Amino acid sequence: MSVGYSLRSSGLEWDGDDLASRYAFLRRRRDEVRLDLLYYPYWLFSITGVARWRFFGEKALEMLTVVDARSGKCLRAPSFPDVHEDRVRFDAGEDAGGFSVASVCAEGRVRRAATHVAGVLKDEDEARSLAETFALAAWNRCYNLPLGPRAAIRCSASSASLLHKPFWIMRPRKSPESGPGKMFVFDASTGLGGVSEYWNVVEYALNLQKGRE
Repeated sequence: MSVGYSLRSSGLEWDGDDLASRYAFLRRRRDEVRLDLLYYPYWLFSITGVARWRFFGEKALEMLTVVDARSGKCLRAPSFPDVHEDRVRFDAGEDAGGFSVASVCAEGRVRRAATHVAGVLKDEDEARSLAETFALAAWNRCYNLPLGPRAAIRCSASSASLLHKPFWIMRPRKSPESGPGKMFVFDASTGLGGVSEYWNVVEYALNLQKGRE
């Protein structure tokens, strides 16, 4: 029996052909590597607050924060991506490394790919607490300087949404005898590639391949 998901996504804009047209190293190795699709979850929070000084009035504050829905790590965001709806329907059975063959309907196109949807470990309440703590710490560093006037800072409201960001995981078709082989990650929404930028995603995919998730 097939299993389906409807995901709020940052958009599956790039596929293997698009990436190969941009990256020469992928074109050269296209027959040697596989591209698996991973949807990784993030909480997006728009947080408002107020800084109030005893003699200087008050200032309205606002921050956009992204929370890794698995690790809880928080980052400040200049803006949020546009939200799309991706529909993923898995076939029966599991493919290599925890990825299963699925039909993915996104941006008006249907793609067949080995796919995995990472589970959420931080619920909305826990993620909200982490995001507000992060925002308060950032605001305190900005407005409560060691030799300046002290402000009472608090969060006044926050809105949350859960987003699954798609990534293409590039790895060898056949794992070398020495281990799982090198892995590279492409942001499927922007086409940007890297490892250090998406280390949380790489770590998750490596653990998934080893059966630890």
